[in-house]
Parts: sequence; structure tokens; C-alpha cells
Amino acid sequence: MDDGIARMGEVVFSRPGLTELRALGLGSCIGLCVFDPQLKLACMAHVVLPQAKSPDTPEPGKYADTAVPYVLKEMLARGAVQYRMRVAIAGGAQLFTFDGSDSKLDVGKRNAEGVKQMLVQARLKLVAEDIGGKSGRTLTMDATTGCIMVKQAGNEGKLLANFLS
Repeated sequence: MDDGIARMGEVVFSRPGLTELRALGLGSCIGLCVFDPQLKLACMAHVVLPQAKSPDTPEPGKYADTAVPYVLKEMLARGAVQYRMRVAIAGGAQLFTFDGSDSKLDVGKRNAEGVKQMLVQARLKLVAEDIGGKSGRTLTMDATTGCIMVKQAGNEGKLLANFLS
């Protein structure tokens, strides 16, 4: 579907006529927002897991270690300039906990760490984040205004970043 919604493992880009991008129900997943303010080009990935079994995965948006390089490559192919790109992330919650559980089961934390590590490697500037906690989030990005809104379950939405200010 071409409706601007980044479903699990998907990557979506803004274009004329499609300027609002969304990721719904981010639990342990990470919503990765990348924006070139000069072009007003936006991208959102819905990252599900920290690491792919192979770098040649057919779903590069699904994994932290493949999503960041894929998004960078695709943004550059659309005319974005790397030093202008701004990044925000949200999600990475731990929705379920078990007594004595291993930290490896905290997929949300591992997803957030994986995305951040890949952003450093890609030399992309992380300017805002809303990660962790125990509740899911919905993320909305508007390519015309540069605004990213995040809404946690049961709370009012809040401005996470304004990439044009």
C-alpha cells in the first residue's frame, strides 16, 4: 500500500501528494525518521529487530543493521545531502516483563541500541528520541512542516522534533 504508513519492516518516503508518514503501534519496534530540510524529503522506517541474519535480506527496513544503511542510500538517491539529514527515533518499549528475565529479551532496548549504533556508523545526526518505557507509541511525520509528533498510549501527543526550526 502507498498510504504513508510504515508497517512492520517497511520503509516509506514522502513525495508530492504524500507528505504525512506514520508508524502505528510501535511497541518494541523503533520508528526511524530521517529528513532533509532543504528538500523537505522525509523517510520513515519501522524497525522490528536489531540484526538481520544476512545483509542481503529482502526486507532491509525490518532490521536496525540494514534499515539505516538502506534509508541513507535511498535518501541520497532521491537527492538528499547527508550532512543536512536530521534523525529522530521513537519506540523501543519493553511491553512485557518476566521475573528474572534475561536482558536479551528486552528487544526494545536492543532495537534502540542497534539503530543508534548504525546512525553513528553512518554519520547521521540523531536530534530527538522518545524511547523505552512500557507503553506503545504512534509516530507521525509531516514533510511540509518538518514536525514529528509522538503519542504514547493513553497520553496526549507531543512534539518530538521540528526539523525546520
